[in-house]
Amino acid sequence: MNKPHKLGFLEVETPGEGFQANSLSQFINANKVFCFSLFLFLCFLISTLVSIAISLLVTPAPAPSTTAVMLLSNNLNEIKSEQTQLIQNYQEFKQEQLAIKQSLEANNVTAIKLILMDQEKNFQLFLQSLKQGMQSLSGDLPNGDEWYQDYSEQISLAEKHSFRRHTLLSMIQTNTYQQD
Repeated sequence: MNKPHKLGFLEVETPGEGFQANSLSQFINANKVFCFSLFLFLCFLISTLVSIAISLLVTPAPAPSTTAVMLLSNNLNEIKSEQTQLIQNYQEFKQEQLAIKQSLEANNVTAIKLILMDQEKNFQLFLQSLKQGMQSLSGDLPNGDEWYQDYSEQISLAEKHSFRRHTLLSMIQTNTYQQD
């Protein structure tokens, strides 16, 4: 004997004591609405998939418009011409930089060194006259000898540094300067 059981909206009959060969047909007869709905859904799904596949195979890829191709080629040509112009400008700039560098090394460096050496000599003369003025002033001031001795040492130190700078500059000018 078959006993009907309900699973949700499905009605399923379980075979009793023996197995019957037409149990699928009994399931379909018992659930006609469900089976018909499943059949319609599968047909719809298959037809939709076939339609999409055919449309993808048959539809040609869109060809680029000629105006867009022309615009892109014009832009590409402009970019190439700007690139060549920039390369030329860079090469000209590099040549000018090299010429300026050589000019500075040849002429101006020697002139700058001479100017610096003259400035050091003038600074030394200024320090010597300052020292002489301080010596004459120290005679007129009370406790001027102590004051002169304190500041005279500092001026002597500045003179010593100035002589050293002048010597270094003269060595650089004659290319005989070597680091210790």
